[in-house]
Amino acid sequence: MRIAVLCPHFEDTGGVREVVARLAQEHVAAGHRVDVVSRASSDEPATGGGPIPIWRVPMAPAPYRGAGRRATKRFIRRFLRGGGALAARVRALAPDVIAVHCSKFYAPWVMIARAACRAPVVLHLHNAERTADGPPSPFWSRRLLGTASRVIAVAPAVADFALRTRPALAGRVVVIRNGVDPGEFDSVEPERREGPYLLAVGRLAPQKGFDVLLDALAMCRHTVPLVIAGDGPDRAALAARAARLGPPDRVVLLGDVPRTRVRQLLRGAALVLMPSRFEGNPLIAIEAMQAGAPLIASDIPGLPPELRPGETGYLVPPEDPAALAAAIDALLDDASLARRLGAAAAQAARDMPAWPTIAAEVLAVYDAAAHSM
Repeated sequence: MRIAVLCPHFEDTGGVREVVARLAQEHVAAGHRVDVVSRASSDEPATGGGPIPIWRVPMAPAPYRGAGRRATKRFIRRFLRGGGALAARVRALAPDVIAVHCSKFYAPWVMIARAACRAPVVLHLHNAERTADGPPSPFWSRRLLGTASRVIAVAPAVADFALRTRPALAGRVVVIRNGVDPGEFDSVEPERREGPYLLAVGRLAPQKGFDVLLDALAMCRHTVPLVIAGDGPDRAALAARAARLGPPDRVVLLGDVPRTRVRQLLRGAALVLMPSRFEGNPLIAIEAMQAGAPLIASDIPGLPPELRPGETGYLVPPEDPAALAAAIDALLDDASLARRLGAAAAQAARDMPAWPTIAAEVLAVYDAAAHSM
């Protein structure tokens, strides 16, 4: 099968990039052709080779409602310039299926890609209406879902959102969660720092709730330093907020780090913190559990079912820095409880589906879509 993956965010920091890469690796290993079409960083298209070619074309998100006439005109100019390049690239790839991983604001580009080659679109939904890219937009959400022959949702809550938004998709939405590499942490050495540390990992964007985490840190009795791995548009604002917490080493912003180091950080952390405002099926929660790290997460839809409050992790209300601070202090006060939660999480993670199984389920959806045309 020839699979064209349309993922404007492929080279951005975040879980979507990892999911696309893992699925592509599994599908190529199974003998299929996979090409990734991503967003160019400039107006000049670029290409990449290797077993999984990356083709970059100029793309930009559609404007939010109320963004103004200037933003709309700017998008139209970019769309006219980049739409032809995207159509030409997709036609040249001649895919059997277009696998789409993107936010609703890229719906116009998905419509171009579908029209260019008439291949069916399988839409991977990683979140519900809210995304890290902007405010809710029922208009663009309906347009994006309207392009899809099939929808793969990472969690039941995400599937429910798809069906509420586009009831005509009934019978064509399937839940396939993110996978694990069962041996990923077997030989990983923990990161060694001067003392214990708290860890948060993710894109520095409002979705991840790192502003709430910094507010919680200011309320904690303990002064264990916080390490944040990731980059994104909120870096400067978070750095300024962190500077007000006291000593410069109270909060360490590492920026984007390779996955090998993320694994080491997870293995060495006293606690892993995920104060997200919303998620689909967050990889960091899955990986923290695999690593046997005690995890404190927001109690939101989309968490892995193996994350059970008080048994394999600790859940707190989202947007509640006081509750988060209390949870951090409680687990730092009771190291034996933290160790028990981490050990139980690692054991529960053994029952999570592996990436080869997930990739085979995804491929079955692609095949059904390709044969429905």
